[in-house]
Amino acid sequence: MGHLSSHHSDGVHAAWKLLALGLFWPLTSAAQNTDVCRGFSAPTSLPFTQVLSVQPQVANMGQKRTEFCEIKVAISPVAGSRTVAIYRLPNQWNGKFLGIGGGGFAGNLSLAAAQPGLARGYAVMQNDMGHPSENGLDPSFAVLPNGQANTQGIIDFGHRATHLSTTLGQQLVKTFYQQPLQKSYWQGCSTGGRQGLAEIQRYPQDYDGVIAGAPVYTPLVYSNAILRVQAFHARPESNLIPAHVPLIQKALLAACDAQDGVEDGILTDPRACTWNPAQLQCKGAAGPDCLTEAQVRTVQRVYDGVKTKDGRWAAMPLMRGGEADWVVRMIGTPEVPRGRNSVLGAPFVSHLVKANPAYDIMSFDADRDLDEINSGLAGEHVHQQNADISKFLGRGGKLLLWHGFNDPGPSPLSTIAYLQAVQEKVPAHANSVKLFLAPGVLHCGGGPGPDQFDTLSAIENWVELGQAPTSLLATKANEKISRPLCAYPQVARYRGQGDPLEAQNFQCVSP
Repeated sequence: MGHLSSHHSDGVHAAWKLLALGLFWPLTSAAQNTDVCRGFSAPTSLPFTQVLSVQPQVANMGQKRTEFCEIKVAISPVAGSRTVAIYRLPNQWNGKFLGIGGGGFAGNLSLAAAQPGLARGYAVMQNDMGHPSENGLDPSFAVLPNGQANTQGIIDFGHRATHLSTTLGQQLVKTFYQQPLQKSYWQGCSTGGRQGLAEIQRYPQDYDGVIAGAPVYTPLVYSNAILRVQAFHARPESNLIPAHVPLIQKALLAACDAQDGVEDGILTDPRACTWNPAQLQCKGAAGPDCLTEAQVRTVQRVYDGVKTKDGRWAAMPLMRGGEADWVVRMIGTPEVPRGRNSVLGAPFVSHLVKANPAYDIMSFDADRDLDEINSGLAGEHVHQQNADISKFLGRGGKLLLWHGFNDPGPSPLSTIAYLQAVQEKVPAHANSVKLFLAPGVLHCGGGPGPDQFDTLSAIENWVELGQAPTSLLATKANEKISRPLCAYPQVARYRGQGDPLEAQNFQCVSP
């Protein structure tokens, strides 16, 4: 079975944390008697894999206790590469496999992320993307102690860790249950969305259906981040103050909120809003109730986006209506003075592109430097821009893309662009790819729009029953609002009567 991990004590601390959250119990004697791990020992045929632990567990899924076997392995295909993967295999298995994605610079091994799939009977796979840090803001893995790029670590982060965790896990699951695997699905957002695109572009046999939310698949994600930091922080007078955000939102909603037939604080299609921030320019002294000329220029710059001299996007336009996240993302807080874009998107360039943690993002010049982000190890292994996914779609695979329409990080326009590129490249299978834009939703959730919807059932019905989703029902925790998310290019339009907080009173129409 291999020896127990040296991180076993960390697992105990994690278990106590989960115990405190009410998510996890030590096994009762009754559960031990059922032996959810079935005396399992991993097949010796698994290549370059060391089993670290095999442990029976019980988790609390709401009112339901789910018994599962947790198998932790280390995968080391070449020197300098080490991926830790965790497989959580439920006692009541549905015959299917579910891969779960990470976020930022980190993978995700947490039980919390596995729970929804486990509760539905999935064998769930998670991995650390080739490095142990659980901090999504920590890109340090990409640079070795000697100052050189961590080539193997970047390849793992780009695609190899997820692919090997998947294929080895599928073998392991079949051995564990002594049954064939019916279907395999991938679900992730942000980095997890990029992992999903890497799978279908590079390893089209791995999954039958992929859910890729807000995928950070393009180098524009990182030039977006840098150029937005520059817009707000180029000079002290460029930046806004937090009080300007509600000021902008109020004026913008007054101008555009009714365009979709209902005033609710949500722009169904923010591309249709052309509100001009110059309307708020100060007539007298600067203050929280107006914008200086420099501040107007900042706002207009991020709404317009930035193009290079040869006409390419260097920063995609920010959608109007997504200002709720501006303080955290760009204006800055005492903890992160230049905003989260400066510590999440920008360090990709310093660490994964330049292998120079001291690189000053304020020196980035789009005309000079944009191509560099798309080159080297990052260009070859981390960006997932190939629109020719004919091998995946040709074997019946389905791709469900979704994106918060007010995402202030990776642009929904980039995801629209990927959908259109696939449709042009693989026209015979254009109907096997769908995109759902979530109005009023920020990065992977949050914002005024309803941000909870069941993509897993949608992909199951699509792959297994041939029922392509035309809309998804979206709700919001602790708020009475529901809306249909329409398959692109359609948008939800209020029918003109009935409660505007109920999805049934909206229909999907062409914009």
